[in-house]
Amino acid sequence: MGPVEYRPLQDKDIEAAGVILGNTWHTYADGRKRVVSGIVDLANFAQRNTFTEVAVVNDSPIGVIMARAGAPSEQTQAHWKIIEQDARKELDELGGSAVDLAHFFETAKQADRALLAQSGCDPDFELVLFAVSDKVRGLGIGSTLMDHAQRYLAAQGASKAFLFTDTDCTWEYYEHRGMRRAAEQSFAENAASILPERMFVYEMDLKDIGR
Repeated sequence: MGPVEYRPLQDKDIEAAGVILGNTWHTYADGRKRVVSGIVDLANFAQRNTFTEVAVVNDSPIGVIMARAGAPSEQTQAHWKIIEQDARKELDELGGSAVDLAHFFETAKQADRALLAQSGCDPDFELVLFAVSDKVRGLGIGSTLMDHAQRYLAAQGASKAFLFTDTDCTWEYYEHRGMRRAAEQSFAENAASILPERMFVYEMDLKDIGR
């Protein structure tokens, strides 16, 4: 592997970021369906970002992180909404189900809103998305991305920030980073639920970041 560089996410990175998210969260045997589903995920999250960064090797992303301080711009929301709509259209053409994915997003957002209210965390400062290719995990790339996002949030005036995660993700990483579980909900006993077995809100302390 060559040297790792860190820079803001660009539109040319969307495909590679879709590969990372598709391989992490989707199980389609068809590789293109996985990638496009990952692009839908990426664009859905990106509509609420005010900060993005990718780790790249040879200008190809191997990790991505997004954060939010306050509300994203209307331009950001509109840009990523178009990308999401185009990816949903392609997913349907490939025989996937963009409708099912949209239903999952809405159901998860409702659960997230309830968890955030339960947690008492400041809703203005959020780690929106964090994913690293499974080919480079354990090399410190994710930790560097996380450090950069936390510095950004602290620079925006955050003393604390929150993130959503669940049992379909590597949630143990956040505890390894010293974050506090602020709220959780179990859906394991609901056979009809499309949500992960458990969903969490974690809170990170940023008071000493950058000092």
